[in-house]
Amino acid sequence: MKIAFYCHADADQDYFGELQDALQLPVVSSDQPEQYSHLLRLDPEGLGLERLQQPSGQQQQQATRVDFLDAGLQYRQQSTGKQQGIAKAVGLNRHAPMHVMDATAGLGRDAFILASLGCRVSMLESSMLVYCLLRDGISRAVMAEGEIRQIMQGMQLEHGQALEYFQAIQNGSREKPDVIYLDPMFPVRQKSAAVKKDMSILQEILPLQDESAFAALLQAARDCAVKRVVVKRPGSKKGRQDQGASFIVPGKAAHFSVYV
Repeated sequence: MKIAFYCHADADQDYFGELQDALQLPVVSSDQPEQYSHLLRLDPEGLGLERLQQPSGQQQQQATRVDFLDAGLQYRQQSTGKQQGIAKAVGLNRHAPMHVMDATAGLGRDAFILASLGCRVSMLESSMLVYCLLRDGISRAVMAEGEIRQIMQGMQLEHGQALEYFQAIQNGSREKPDVIYLDPMFPVRQKSAAVKKDMSILQEILPLQDESAFAALLQAARDCAVKRVVVKRPGSKKGRQDQGASFIVPGKAAHFSVYV
């Protein structure tokens, strides 16, 4: 897996230089460079990641971007509210909005939903590449009008390692959040719908979560959260509880293990 960085002629060149310093990726002059598997592209639409080498039989897909104005995300935010599984798992169906730390922010969609429900959300992302995608999406969203801009004001993003952040909480140099939310990288699935393309490309560039390492992360989170820790897991898993979980909130594509 090799990633190249490409800047469109009409993109902000100063911004490109800032990203180049942060990411330290090889810069290419063509948007279809050979010998690379993925391309990080900066163009007038923003920063996007795309796969250059498609699996056999699959068509070229558009670049993956962080877009908080996406119609699907807007529908999710407006349609089900506190009846969503994530809202129930965090406790918003019973409690007032809280301070939630999303320690594995990814593309920021769950953080956005929680912020739209009134939570103050601290986002932490360990991958510099994903952090830059997130920051780019946030910078575009804060320029929007109305409700979106207000939602973004409830979201803060940092780059860093979750365990180090948790140690800072235990040392008293960081605020204890009410809830810590963890979404470990799902295993690659053979059957992935087109709507899941963004997750599949992240699976290709990021390491999967080692279960023993995640167990240590979960324990550290439980030592830091005031009220609960929520872990997002793949599949509905009806009728079963993850080991040590207080309860599970089921769902079709994912379930939430809650540690009170």
